[in-house]
Amino acid sequence: MKPYESYTIEDFLEDESFRKWVQGQGTQEIFWLSFLEKYPHQRDAFRQAEALVRAANVAEEWIPEKEIRAEVERFIEQVAGAAPHLQIGFSDDDEEPEVRSGFWKRWLIAAAAVLVLGAGIGWYYYQNNDLEPRIATADTSPPNLVTTRNDSDKPLKITLSDGSEVTLSEQSSLRYPSEFEDGARVVYLTGEAIFSVKKQGQTFMVHTGKVVTKVLGTRFVVSAFDEDRNITVQVQTGKVSVYVDKPSENEVKGLIITANQAAVFEKSANQLSKTVVENPEKLPDNPVESILKYDEVPLPVILRDIEKSYGIPVQFDADSFWTCKITVAFSDESMYDKLSILCKTVSAGYEIVDGQIVVSGQGCSK
Repeated sequence: MKPYESYTIEDFLEDESFRKWVQGQGTQEIFWLSFLEKYPHQRDAFRQAEALVRAANVAEEWIPEKEIRAEVERFIEQVAGAAPHLQIGFSDDDEEPEVRSGFWKRWLIAAAAVLVLGAGIGWYYYQNNDLEPRIATADTSPPNLVTTRNDSDKPLKITLSDGSEVTLSEQSSLRYPSEFEDGARVVYLTGEAIFSVKKQGQTFMVHTGKVVTKVLGTRFVVSAFDEDRNITVQVQTGKVSVYVDKPSENEVKGLIITANQAAVFEKSANQLSKTVVENPEKLPDNPVESILKYDEVPLPVILRDIEKSYGIPVQFDADSFWTCKITVAFSDESMYDKLSILCKTVSAGYEIVDGQIVVSGQGCSK
């Protein structure tokens, strides 16, 4: 096993599996995503090496070789002071730099190119006892996105840089920046994932094809497999807005959905609608006791308790149903089972309309 607990920046850069993971090409996503949980003291070296690998992808043909070589010479002088063990120098024929590996050569040239262009990663060193490298991001263009794909047979947990957690379902992938910058926190999902978004001032946005889910902080599920007919967003806690990115003239532009509600985008019809989730769960702060016993209680009172328990609006004619006295004891029944029992008792019915429960019937005679 490699000595990860003592890895230096150089060790990370020379680790092929680490470089491939940063570039979204590796097969060890689970290991590197959980690396800092196991080795939290390695955070600085880990993050700096990650940024260096991204800089190494800069095309070295952008500027003339002569200018690149001049910048490499200046850059090597800085590196030599902080890491003399790198064994970097120029060959006798004065053509190109000699370094210990091909990757180091490409890294140095790319870094020099970035310096000349005045964009990308800015390099600097400062004195803190010994010289310690630090990296500042100067590029204002969108960063390269990390791609994590779950090819396993069980959910994969990802912790984003803002502390938000994503549980990625099987055969699903997520594209996201290694570090969120100022402005909205934006990720791109293919497949299905559960999002537990940490509440911050920045908006969190999930792009899934034409549908965008926008929140500040809550827990929700997005399902957007390419082969499925629909894209669905189901809210477990809190509130989210769901809208179609660049809608056509006849499309619904956006919806607000809350706990136990779902937004469904039908791909073939380009139609966005609101409904209730298949298995509503009681709210965590449910004000109604889990075991409910009613003795000759008006139906509207019971329906309001259901509304409070699940956070789903229930619409009915209170005057018509007020004379319907119900005696019943609920325990572990689902929300739909409770509604069915109540409706059968008073010869009524219910349906789901626009994310709400609508109960209708003749009511009870006085």
